[in-house]
Amino acid sequence: MEHSEFQKASEKLARLQAEYHVDILTDWGYEDPSGSRAWKQGTWSISELDKLHNALIILVNTMGGTDRFIQNLGGVTVKKSDIGSHGGEALEHRVSLSTKGTFSAWTIAHEMAHAWDANHKWKLSVALESYTGGFTNLALSKIIKVFGLWDAGPQGDEDKPGHHGRLRGCNAAGYFYGDKPSGSNWAFNRKEDFAESVAMYIGWQRNNDLSAWAEARIKRYLLENRANDKNFGMDNWADYAKYFYPEDGDYTKTKRWKFVDELMHGGIKV
Repeated sequence: MEHSEFQKASEKLARLQAEYHVDILTDWGYEDPSGSRAWKQGTWSISELDKLHNALIILVNTMGGTDRFIQNLGGVTVKKSDIGSHGGEALEHRVSLSTKGTFSAWTIAHEMAHAWDANHKWKLSVALESYTGGFTNLALSKIIKVFGLWDAGPQGDEDKPGHHGRLRGCNAAGYFYGDKPSGSNWAFNRKEDFAESVAMYIGWQRNNDLSAWAEARIKRYLLENRANDKNFGMDNWADYAKYFYPEDGDYTKTKRWKFVDELMHGGIKV
């Protein structure tokens, strides 16, 4: 954050708090360790505050307005943090974004969805799991591993095609997803499923900042095996298509889209 942007940033923070009950934990401003007014630039930029605000507007509008957004999340504090290789993390009333790079509108939607789930004691992801016909069973996952019926290495995810743990139950959580998610990997579980489903719903064919990524997540399954996708790398995309590519390539025909649609419109109570 440049010193010249201090006033604009302060106004942005006040607006985010007043409108959405979203507080930004600042890491910029004046320091005075030795009696002088030194400026600390921090890790945020004014463009990132704008990006965050724009992503929140998309989410708020999809939820049906500011009142619904505040009710769903119950207030959120957003901060920059060293969270390893993750782009973001979220708990109840808290979202952390990586200091190692910038973030996307997709990341904001995904992490806010986690915060929404956490504000409801993670019952939303449990409801999604049930609605789509999925379940979690680590014991059954181990049986699948013993019989060699999974697509990961002996220790889990491997950086080569067909070894990322995308199939049902073939991941660290033993998550047997139902219906067709837009993707899966070694870290996939019902919480990640819910967050990705919300982001997909917000972006799918809505011509917003999430839409291109949502479309790319589906179109990758039209590629041949071992094709190198510019966003998602190389994998056996054609083999995975039957698990992830929705009917007619239309994500609205999935149970996940229907679940989030009902949730957004108050049709699902937890």
